Amino acid sequence: MEVIAVSNQKGGVGKTATAVHAAMFLAEATKGYKVLFLDFDHQANASDSLENYSKVSSIVASEFFNTAIQSIHANQGVTLVKADNAMVDIDRADSSIFSTLKKNIEKISSEFDFCIIDTPPTLGYRMTAALLVADYVLSPIELEQYSIQGIAKMLNAIFGVRDQWNPSLKFLGMLPNRFNSRSVAQMATLERLEKEYSHLMIDATIGLRSSIPEALSEGVPVWKLKKTAARKAGKEFKEAFEIVLEKIKGVK
Repeated sequence: MEVIAVSNQKGGVGKTATAVHAAMFLAEATKGYKVLFLDFDHQANASDSLENYSKVSSIVASEFFNTAIQSIHANQGVTLVKADNAMVDIDRADSSIFSTLKKNIEKISSEFDFCIIDTPPTLGYRMTAALLVADYVLSPIELEQYSIQGIAKMLNAIFGVRDQWNPSLKFLGMLPNRFNSRSVAQMATLERLEKEYSHLMIDATIGLRSSIPEALSEGVPVWKLKKTAARKAGKEFKEAFEIVLEKIKGVK
């Protein structure tokens, strides 16, 4: 099982939309991967979007941190472990949660092909724990100046976890999200990022389109909506995730 944490320390950058669509993309791929989705964000937006699309596990996310899980049945497609209210308490728990999570992930790793973790937008125990057990991390970013200012902090957090606790963690890259190609400021920011962080960028962009939140609210992939803008958004997501898959295959 390849574990991918979708992570950014800032909210509102399309993190959950990216995580949800990544799971849907893998489930609908030609090979039909078995995907485990762990919602570590107590806001549970990903859980709401995936509830009708996936098979919902009877186990909730907080149990991964405080209970010895025996097994999870792997369904074809996406198996959802929903966020629950007890997730808020994880950030105040003791450090034993890290080893418990790691053991639980290892125990079920043979059942699934991929695990997608939607992390909260703050560097607490839940995000740190996700990075500790992940093989890869993907970071959606927004091309606004105030978001760019946090990139160095985000990268320091990711590479800090890698250097201290998880040397096998691979950074897949930053994926520009909510991109407005008609914005001069955003175009300039994208050019700057491609110049300064070219080796850390996913060579794709996800546009700012109303069809994406619409798809999330309906619990379907955006490429299933019968709208031109939705088809464009679906094409962008698929192109980005194909690049991500190639990066993973290149590492293995």
